[in-house]
Amino acid sequence: MANCIYQYSVLGALMNGICQDGTTAQNILNHGDHGIGTIRGLNGELVIIDGVAYHFPANGPLRPVEATDIIPFAMTTRFQPTLTSHVPCISMSTLFDSLLPVFPDEQNVFLSIRLVASFSRVIFRVIPAQSKPRESLLDLAKKQEIRECTCIQGTLFGFWSPRYTSGFSIPGFHMHLLSADRTVGGHVIDFNAEDGQLAAAVVRNYQVELPASEEFREAPLNCVKEQDLHAAEGSPAPR
Repeated sequence: MANCIYQYSVLGALMNGICQDGTTAQNILNHGDHGIGTIRGLNGELVIIDGVAYHFPANGPLRPVEATDIIPFAMTTRFQPTLTSHVPCISMSTLFDSLLPVFPDEQNVFLSIRLVASFSRVIFRVIPAQSKPRESLLDLAKKQEIRECTCIQGTLFGFWSPRYTSGFSIPGFHMHLLSADRTVGGHVIDFNAEDGQLAAAVVRNYQVELPASEEFREAPLNCVKEQDLHAAEGSPAPR
């Protein structure tokens, strides 16, 4: 079904360092053609564009994801936009306003968002992979690198999640980018772009599959503070 979200695991599990087990990349791709996620051990970022998954390791070049790669967390959808718009200029700070045609009566649902544009500036957050069991996403974020790229063509994809989903997802925007030449990408915390084609869809069907692993079953998962989620993800809180 189009414009449903299939999510494997919850962000609260990553916050508790639960990311050694998971499902396969093939299972994620069976549920959608666009999405975001991470790889076993939090070793970099995952983005799915047009049915192909790419991995941006913490260290090393971008690579296509193998069908058997283990994915501890992902959100994916069969993307069919209900809003399309040309945006001469857009940034992370104006993305919300650009989506206002969707938002007035849709504050409590998800949005899937795709932006194809010329990016004059993109800021990526890069965290190292886990160096020990149960090392949390928040602890790894304290060792993150901030990288900047300029003058690239690419596709930005991700989701806007409502505030009440905190702990399942990250409230607000969670966006990953893939460059047109398939050499650059990752978790985006800020951007400026021109000549963009913005597309979005309202998502009211949200399916979460919880891991069956011993790692997940035995972990005492508690509520996660929203400010800790945004600190770990490097993303601004929603308005």
